[in-house]
Amino acid sequence: MAWLHGNNAVHQISENVVLYDLTQIRGDISILSRIPNNIGGVYAWYRRFEIHPDAINNPDIFVNSILKELYKDHSAARETRLPPVHRIKLQPETYFSKELLLKELATDSSFRELLFTLLSNSLIFQQPLYIGKANNLYSRIRKHLSEGSVLRERLSAAGHKINRCRLLTIYTSYSNLSFVNDDINEENELDNQFDEEYENSELASDQLVEDILSRLFLPSFTLRYG
Repeated sequence: MAWLHGNNAVHQISENVVLYDLTQIRGDISILSRIPNNIGGVYAWYRRFEIHPDAINNPDIFVNSILKELYKDHSAARETRLPPVHRIKLQPETYFSKELLLKELATDSSFRELLFTLLSNSLIFQQPLYIGKANNLYSRIRKHLSEGSVLRERLSAAGHKINRCRLLTIYTSYSNLSFVNDDINEENELDNQFDEEYENSELASDQLVEDILSRLFLPSFTLRYG
């Protein structure tokens, strides 16, 4: 049962805000057909927890599903130079010491039901996987969904499938086709490097909104803010 959003594939939260459950939409073409073209704004990807459908009635499957989700990487690895002669890399790691207790409580159907409900409403508790902005949301989402995209591969390396996530879009303006650049370097965009296109356009507010949201909610697969 969803508390703050419906269980539909596409949920209109407000006039300009839409939440997509990509697990309920078959194929990238079908996903993109639901996203308006030539509209700019801000967007966020959210993890969707996928618990095996039989887990609600089977304690062993339930435990395995929960452990599988727990041990997926919760953020991207971070790497940087440590002058003069070193380089350091920080890897995400989850340590869970209550596996025996989980197995014990999993035999209680009411406990399984509680966790199912909480994970169905994970948007209340979780930080975004990634927050971005775009002159053309349709074009940007299409790039993210494409095979081999930087974001798709970054999430996949951590055990997350981009086409099984939730996607929130916030429409702020119609794109001016004279300055939309559909060939923007995705890797630069993912690292949130400021683009002169935004500095000089009416969509500069999107850059600011993205930066504020990123610093407040700390998207775990964004490597750099601002």
